[in-house]
Amino acid sequence: MIDKPWVEEEKLKDFIIQNRSYHLQEKEGDKIELVFYPELPEAQAHLPNGQPVEHIMKGIKEEGKIYFLSFKTISSFGETETELEGEDDPIMLWLQFI
Repeated sequence: MIDKPWVEEEKLKDFIIQNRSYHLQEKEGDKIELVFYPELPEAQAHLPNGQPVEHIMKGIKEEGKIYFLSFKTISSFGETETELEGEDDPIMLWLQFI
């Protein structure tokens, strides 16, 4: 999984403990979903129709790391899903700050 954005599993779990809007869901096998709703005041001003936006990052666990494969957004405008291209995919730059 070398060419996908990733984060150390323990670092992500520590981040989730400190950020209540994030939830890690383990699926069958090594599959995971990281689900979150932007709650920061800066995000609230950008919510479509004032409604919550759900983000779902799908990935897999492998050797203590979580590799992300896709990023889905569900809002009042509909649903979009983006396959993540490479390790430095711009959608995933926030992982650098965990």
